[in-house]
Amino acid sequence: MSRYIARRVVASLAIIYIVISLSFFIVRLMPGNAVSALESQLSVQGMTTQQIDAQVNAIYAVTPKAPLWRQYFTYIGHVLEGKLGRSIINQSETVLHIIANALPWTIFIVGTSLIISFVIGIAIGSALAALQHTRAAKAVSFVVSVLSSIPNYLVAIVLLYLLADIHPIFPTGAAYSVNVTVGFNIAFIGSVIVHGVLPIAAYVITSFGVWALGMKGSAVSVLGSEYVRAAESRGLSRRRLTQTYVGRNSMLPQVTTLALSVGFMFGGSIFIETYFSYPGIGYQLDQAINSRDYSVMMGCFILITVAVVVSNFLVDLLYPLVDPRIASPGGARSVADRRAEGTKAMPVGGSTA
Repeated sequence: MSRYIARRVVASLAIIYIVISLSFFIVRLMPGNAVSALESQLSVQGMTTQQIDAQVNAIYAVTPKAPLWRQYFTYIGHVLEGKLGRSIINQSETVLHIIANALPWTIFIVGTSLIISFVIGIAIGSALAALQHTRAAKAVSFVVSVLSSIPNYLVAIVLLYLLADIHPIFPTGAAYSVNVTVGFNIAFIGSVIVHGVLPIAAYVITSFGVWALGMKGSAVSVLGSEYVRAAESRGLSRRRLTQTYVGRNSMLPQVTTLALSVGFMFGGSIFIETYFSYPGIGYQLDQAINSRDYSVMMGCFILITVAVVVSNFLVDLLYPLVDPRIASPGGARSVADRRAEGTKAMPVGGSTA
């Protein structure tokens, strides 16, 4: 087990390093020269050449006029020290401060949306599997499939038009009203909830269907498994059969996907946050891309990379607890194979005999 964990730690660190390196070079291949534009802007303010160079170095955390390879190693060293530079849009703000201010809002709307869509999807998927041959289940499956195929930004536009423009029930823009006192009080909490209703609804409407269809497929596959039929022949109660054999084995692939989704959650939802002007990570990343703010872009990329890799690492640690054969160096199947097989695995909660 210790070797398995060590291999996963090394692999996770390698992935983070590779992604950061690729992001560094890809960002600098983008069209437009943000450094020259910044230098022109600072020169208009009456700064000397030495002051401009010092200001640019502080913003980018590298020396832009240095060779690219030197910039790269300088940047990697600064990342290890937690120095990500400053924003071009707001030069008084560090990248870490911008991310720290935006991250709670992304966790709130995307995290809440993820939990709600997961719970609704699992409940609907379980019902669809139990009633799979009925007309109602087929009709619901069709509706769920249609909703899950609609882009979330289209739903966001419709919600904005209907519930914020035509019928101004919910506010748009910002995370709370400007006329409330920020703090742990009813007015502020209520304002945050009201401002988050439409972004959360746009996310839930387009995402719960994915969980529902996934849960339905897992449950139907488990219902047809040999160990379920063997348990039925042993005369086990319907409740134990559903909870121990069908429920837990059907939920395992969904919980795994949920854990991976938590990692992607830290990237926010760019379209939803942008349309609603919600100050999360997705909104900050969109603003950084439009303004060629390299420092903020790289900071967001690093956050997303680390979050996804860490969540994937936690999933890798979870699977050996379910099936210890994964951690054995011999005939163990890979975690990726187990994820692909999903419900074909041995039952979690009981024996097949």
